[in-house]
Amino acid sequence: MDSLVLDPGDFPGPIPSLSMSLIAIIGQFDVHPEDATAVGDLMRTMMIETQKEKGCLHYAFSTDLANLNRFQLSELWESDDALAAHFRTAHMATFRAGLAQLRIHERTVRRYNASDRADL
Repeated sequence: MDSLVLDPGDFPGPIPSLSMSLIAIIGQFDVHPEDATAVGDLMRTMMIETQKEKGCLHYAFSTDLANLNRFQLSELWESDDALAAHFRTAHMATFRAGLAQLRIHERTVRRYNASDRADL
């Protein structure tokens, strides 16, 4: 197994145990060009609030450099409980309600279980 070097600055809280399985979420949102600014505003607020949650190791939205109407989502959670709590937050409800008012052409969000990691 490759050695893993953790920088305490990589995580907002305690560094998770190397023996635990982490949950990775990767997503993509394709939006109508006229709604891209509003979607970006919702995502910014969602990102700021989610990063404060217990068990959230990483949460970020970004604009795709090849398609400015596409937003990428990446998340890393320390447990199923933390992810489940995330779905019950007020900011998640606000985010979903806001997206429902906008034109999202395509939304793909997938969950992955990660039990090993190494620097690339």
